[in-house]
Amino acid sequence: MIIVISLLFTVFQVYTATTGLMTAILQRGIHLSFVLALVFLFFPAISGTKRTLFIDVPLICAAVCSGVYLYMSFDDLIYRIGDPNLPDMIVGCVTVVVLLEATRRTVGWVMTMLAVISLLYSYFGHFLPEPFGHSGRDLERIVTQMFFSTEGIYGVPLGVAATYVFLFILFGSFMEKSGVGTLFINLANAFAGKYQGGPAKVGIISTASVGMVSGSPVSDAATTGAFTIPMMKRVGYKARTAAAIEAVGASGASLMPPVMGAGAFVMADMSGVPYSEIILHAIIPAMLFYTALMFVVGNEARKTGVKALPAEEIPAKKDALLKSLRLLVPLLVLIFSLAVLRVSPLRAALFATAIVVVTTFLYNFFKPELKVPAKHMLEALIETPRKILVVSVACATAGIIIGMLGMTGLGLKLSDILMSISQGHLPIALLCAMVISIVLGMGLPPTAAYIVMAVTAAPFLVQMGVPVVVAHFFVFMYCCYAPITPPVALAAYTTAGIAGCDPFKAGLDAFRISLTGFVLPIMVVYNQSLLGLGSWVDILTACALGLVAVWMMSIALVGWLQRRVGVIWRLVLAMAAVGCLTPVTWAHLCSFVVLLVFVFTQTNWLVKRFSSATQL
Repeated sequence: MIIVISLLFTVFQVYTATTGLMTAILQRGIHLSFVLALVFLFFPAISGTKRTLFIDVPLICAAVCSGVYLYMSFDDLIYRIGDPNLPDMIVGCVTVVVLLEATRRTVGWVMTMLAVISLLYSYFGHFLPEPFGHSGRDLERIVTQMFFSTEGIYGVPLGVAATYVFLFILFGSFMEKSGVGTLFINLANAFAGKYQGGPAKVGIISTASVGMVSGSPVSDAATTGAFTIPMMKRVGYKARTAAAIEAVGASGASLMPPVMGAGAFVMADMSGVPYSEIILHAIIPAMLFYTALMFVVGNEARKTGVKALPAEEIPAKKDALLKSLRLLVPLLVLIFSLAVLRVSPLRAALFATAIVVVTTFLYNFFKPELKVPAKHMLEALIETPRKILVVSVACATAGIIIGMLGMTGLGLKLSDILMSISQGHLPIALLCAMVISIVLGMGLPPTAAYIVMAVTAAPFLVQMGVPVVVAHFFVFMYCCYAPITPPVALAAYTTAGIAGCDPFKAGLDAFRISLTGFVLPIMVVYNQSLLGLGSWVDILTACALGLVAVWMMSIALVGWLQRRVGVIWRLVLAMAAVGCLTPVTWAHLCSFVVLLVFVFTQTNWLVKRFSSATQL
């Protein structure tokens, strides 16, 4: 049953993506029916137990009936919007209940309770005092908003999941079945394995490459961590450090263009900024995040005496490139199509997926030693629906929350409430938005948390004078970093299980080595050149200063250059790094003075030369 439903689901998605001959609400409704049916087949009612069919079968039937009813009665529904009859009410209420149960099983209690509170607030809002009270909405209005319009369950978030996200996950599945994990690790070993701390850098490269398509920090960390964490431990990294490095690399992958783990597509719809511009804005923050991480692991390796990979385990670069070519070509074609040709993401994903299939079969014919069994291609079609389940359920449930905000006017009131808390001061407003983003992101996937923040905190920041794209990037980046923020650092807890270390200590280490990433969103607000806004001179200057800043911050976080760096110097370097990221010229000059003095006093070569000159 799972195989048949999965294949039909994939065929339906590809067909509607290529033809587009279906009304949005119908396409999203059928998509959700497929998703809900598979959720009750894959996820048991009680975690850790076998599924209970007497509960799951009625739920599956209800999910299927929901989509069938919407499709069969759509023409009549158009004429009675706002005045639903009894069957409409029954189907609408049952669909909402079934969706909430699917959310509980897949995403967890946090988002389920948010949705339940949203529904209760819509109905009982007239009992609440101002500023939260409203006139109340009757059951007919709530069902109409949530089930029979594109302002509720079938809203923009589910639309993004049912189009762009599915096809990019399909692309990622074909890449995965073609051996992307092994090939990227092999390629990274060839180019970084010979350097001190090379295994950690291999882990970062492979995790970022795979994670930008998957979009799930936790599953990405578990998938690539199974290969990279044992390799890091073997060359001398502590277990908690190896777990932290893998978790940070996985969390930053959602910021990596061109896919950004579905975040770019959702942001394009939520902010109104074209997708092609969003991926360009993400380049500098992603580059600085991963460059900072590379610097940190390099300093950590020198501090603890970590070795490089043994020479016999490092493959030849030419050989690694040839083996990886069949997967590098589709990825390059995808990036070129999106960033240069600027074709639609749907076409780019379909074209790149087709190239994966073609190059795989060509390699099977001309390179039998690298053969990928044909059944793996079929498995990609079957496994893609399973990977979309959490995303689609989270997006559909987020539609309930968004529908409530629009129906009750709470979205506008929240902006006023936050405005009164901040008293018009932007730093306080940014602090509030940061805290809410991280707290939500601790219990939700990054994309789901961002959707909620995009309709609550982002408009509030825009009212404070922050440009739209900057406000959305600000909240999105903190939603991405939530899986590595203690006390609920889910990505770090996952990798700690692989590394065999204390989860809480791994979470603290992950937070420490990613601290540059936490500073970056605030600096983006004040120095918008970091998002590629402004003249080329400003952008290039921001890039250069950003690289200097992350280098100084890496020394401050690890406390090592060529020898141990004292606490005072670490604090001074951290402040100088922040000064480099600001748009203020005098702060840049002060930072460079600090850097010159530090290099002169701390670097062994300069100290020796200075000592020799003094003695002479």
